[in-house]
Amino acid sequence: MDFTPTVLNQQTVRNGRIELVEWLWPDMIDYRRSESELMLEMSVPPFATDASSCFPEIAPDRYCFMGTLFSRYPGITLQGRSEGGRIRVIRCIFAPEAAGNILRHKPEPPLDFLQSLLNIRNDTLRTLMRLVHREIINQVDRSADALDALMNVIVVEMERLFERQRDSQSSGRLAGWQYRRIRDRLINSDGQPTVAELASLCGISTRHLHRQFLALTGKTISKYIENFWIEQAKEMLARQDKSIKEIALTCGFSHANSFSRAFRRVTGLSPQKFRQRTGDGSSGI
Repeated sequence: MDFTPTVLNQQTVRNGRIELVEWLWPDMIDYRRSESELMLEMSVPPFATDASSCFPEIAPDRYCFMGTLFSRYPGITLQGRSEGGRIRVIRCIFAPEAAGNILRHKPEPPLDFLQSLLNIRNDTLRTLMRLVHREIINQVDRSADALDALMNVIVVEMERLFERQRDSQSSGRLAGWQYRRIRDRLINSDGQPTVAELASLCGISTRHLHRQFLALTGKTISKYIENFWIEQAKEMLARQDKSIKEIALTCGFSHANSFSRAFRRVTGLSPQKFRQRTGDGSSGI
């Protein structure tokens, strides 16, 4: 489907450009799209509609509400469904320098931040966008200086929005769904995942994963992964149906020696000694 809108009004300003655009869509529309530019958008009544959206490359099953004031992080794919009809949007498209100043506060946005951008609850930004809309549709004495000034204030407010989100999450804990996703990956797949893989599953950076996992569990994510697989190894050693080398490979260790060192570090025993204490020790190494 062609997502190119009809541009009803537009104005270039120092920090980007302002557009009033309109689409005429079918009754229901399914969309999948990513933006190359950072923009702040607001649906204009009565040509407004609600949507539910998700980020298919981060969390394809976690849909959220998409409100009338929103922003889509550049380069991140959004997928969703919306009522169609005539839809009109006022949007501020930020120039590269202005966008860079805003995005620097959130260079690796976690999932909850991306979702919050789809339904921005900020009265100041909403008021500014209403003023932008009023000015852009003024056919008598529209002021380019007024639009330029409004855009400058919007850039400042967007920086504050991104910076506040950064600070509010700096001491946060891992969410329950993120912890369950890590557990599911460990339980339902063979081998040890990398921390980067788990961070991607949670929609956050590895740095945030380390900090938020520690805040939630009191353990580092690396230690948690190691302990999880040692517990799995204990069960396999007790069953006596696999050699220690096979168990090491199953648990994601490239060598039996590295597995033995990790096992001894956690349990105080070698795998062979643990096997002897839990069975007859007849299985081979």
